[in-house]
Amino acid sequence: MSEAKVDANVGTSGNTGGKEPASEVSRPAARATVRSAGATHPGYRREQNEDAFWGDESRGIWVVADGLGGHHAGEIASQTVVEEIQRSSATDRHYEQALRRAHALLAGEETNSTAMGTTAVVVAEDGNYFHIYWVGDSRAYLWTPPATDAGNQGNTKAPHGTLKQLTIDHSYVQMLVDSGAINQEEAASHPNRHVITRCIGGSANPTLEIDRASFAWNPGQKLLLCSDGLSNDVGLEEICQILANTPDNQRASELLVAAALDAGGRDNITVQVINSPDSATANNENLNSRTLPQPLASRQLFSSPGTLVARIATLAIIFSLGIYAAWQLLNG
Repeated sequence: MSEAKVDANVGTSGNTGGKEPASEVSRPAARATVRSAGATHPGYRREQNEDAFWGDESRGIWVVADGLGGHHAGEIASQTVVEEIQRSSATDRHYEQALRRAHALLAGEETNSTAMGTTAVVVAEDGNYFHIYWVGDSRAYLWTPPATDAGNQGNTKAPHGTLKQLTIDHSYVQMLVDSGAINQEEAASHPNRHVITRCIGGSANPTLEIDRASFAWNPGQKLLLCSDGLSNDVGLEEICQILANTPDNQRASELLVAAALDAGGRDNITVQVINSPDSATANNENLNSRTLPQPLASRQLFSSPGTLVARIATLAIIFSLGIYAAWQLLNG
């Protein structure tokens, strides 16, 4: 894999991608936390980067937006989404409304010669749960590390863990897949795979439809947010391998971008990698299953009949000794 230079902005920095030369790596001087990181690159065939990303770990919010290729001012559209998400994170945390505000702003800016649009995927955390809001074909994936057995041997069927796509593309190719006209393998190489059916902005969408899904974190998991510059050119197995072998999220982000560049870098590429929260290890509650609490050890002692008799006898002796001692004091 080549060591291509990429723009890198950590979620806590509050920066957006696509603003610095592709030959430089940008990082804040210091990071207070290390849960998330991101990187972006314009690719080899685009003159400018129309992607944008931002995250704030303290507020549990991350966003990736992909300005539509071929549209004028796509970088303004993606930046508008990021700014509205930032504003909402500091106020009401109503992220669906933030996306609708961005849509109204972009639609209002349109003229006969200008069309600004963007896709977006937003993750908002709520304790040990997270909610995803998305429009278009920017994606969210959930990586789960390989399971281990009692002998601490890795899962040979999935040695690099598993990667599950949590979002469903709003695209022409996805419509063909859903109808059964083509399969997933054919979709990956379809000539119209870049054609989307829903976006933020654009006169073709007077009312914005936003999809939403909610999930629970499990320990060791990671979320990957990305524009289609990654998902169209890098296979799931390679993404899985990078996430499994690279615990540092900044390094993982840069390697994912480098993998897309190695595959041709045909589009802008943006990724964010987010660790599950620390609380997940202490509270492994799943949305779909609950485990009854185990009885306390002190309660288990009374579950045996023999132990119960011994306890009663001991308490009786202590009580008798107490009465005898009191009688002696009174008759001093």
